[in-house]
Amino acid sequence: MAVQSHYQSRKTVIREQLFAEIGWEDLIPKPEYNNTCAIRVSLALIKCGFTLNGRIAIKKGKYKGKLIEPGQAKLARMLAERQYLGPPEIFPRDDALRSIGNRRGVIAFWNIPDYMSGRGGHIDIVTGAYQACGSTCFWDAKTIWFWPLA
Repeated sequence: MAVQSHYQSRKTVIREQLFAEIGWEDLIPKPEYNNTCAIRVSLALIKCGFTLNGRIAIKKGKYKGKLIEPGQAKLARMLAERQYLGPPEIFPRDDALRSIGNRRGVIAFWNIPDYMSGRGGHIDIVTGAYQACGSTCFWDAKTIWFWPLA
């Protein structure tokens, strides 16, 4: 699965470019769409052939009409369903780095300290290179879900 090759990092594609690609220009000024982690992972999965049960449709381009899930928690729970990636490997913060090692996959960080009073989360890809994430890793999160991908 080529999720990594389809993932558009914040480092290479800014939010405005990402939203323009999928026809969401009307959402650019809305602060509730500043966080794009689930959007980026959703789009990478869609480009790999997944059909997600998301909340917002892509409005233009090759994937017009496909649904994106913009929420980290909802996307992670969706991916944990059997018809998607299935149950993740679940790690407490102290075990995640060692257990994931240099594998590649999708990763969800839960209860990140200092983010939304410790209740916030993040979803990303792990590239397999020294536990590097596509955008940002939060290895200090209380719980980490991991789905290995080839």
